[in-house]
Amino acid sequence: MSEIRLQPWETRLEELTAQQYGLSFDSLAKAASFAGKGARAAYRFADRSKKAGRAYVTRVDYGSPGPWRHSSNFDEPDMVPHGPLWFFLNRETNWGYLEFDPGEWLPKASTAAHLTAITELRLALTGLDTNPEVWTSERLLRRRIKATGTEPTDRIHDAWFRDFTDPDKVWAIEVELSRKFGDGRLLRAMTTALDTAERHGLAGVLYFVRGASLLRAVEDTAARLAHKRGVESLPNLEIHDLDTTLARKGVI
Repeated sequence: MSEIRLQPWETRLEELTAQQYGLSFDSLAKAASFAGKGARAAYRFADRSKKAGRAYVTRVDYGSPGPWRHSSNFDEPDMVPHGPLWFFLNRETNWGYLEFDPGEWLPKASTAAHLTAITELRLALTGLDTNPEVWTSERLLRRRIKATGTEPTDRIHDAWFRDFTDPDKVWAIEVELSRKFGDGRLLRAMTTALDTAERHGLAGVLYFVRGASLLRAVEDTAARLAHKRGVESLPNLEIHDLDTTLARKGVI
């Protein structure tokens, strides 16, 4: 791995990438915009990091040519792209930022949309702040569970977020993009998320949901939970429209 001199905004981008597992190129460009940089600067940064052996760039194959544009820097000349480009750090570089060995990681089509939504929500709420006490990513939460030396029995939230209006409060973050059908799955998932937040002394759970039908399903489930607990509404649960939140914060 060769040495390169990173600018402060590039170091912040690498640290964000380490905490979030990896970033799609679209998310990478949005993250760079919080440092006043354009998409071209973000892509040059990814190219430099890759050539220095600090990071990888790969396609996440969605099985469809879709709208994906061929990249002269990152694709083979005759390649037809079937998914977006993703940027992620190698094991050694991740280790330096995270201060623990995260092992090997590769982006997968099955989780790419969810990881992207979480990253974009993080940018909307905290920008390029990489303080783990402000936003504790799922990767860092998973490490905390492992460090206890016990099998994880709690739900690992998508993130923990310190309330900037009341720094004494930390909220669990849950992002829902698709309906959990069958056998009370959504009810169980929401119950576990709330119970885990309570056990860790958190203020509650902030649910960010994509799509009107899913939003109604989550709201209906929250009403059922409140009824089971003998209250009119749950004081430790807030439900928000994900895309409205992203649009309001300019992350679209």
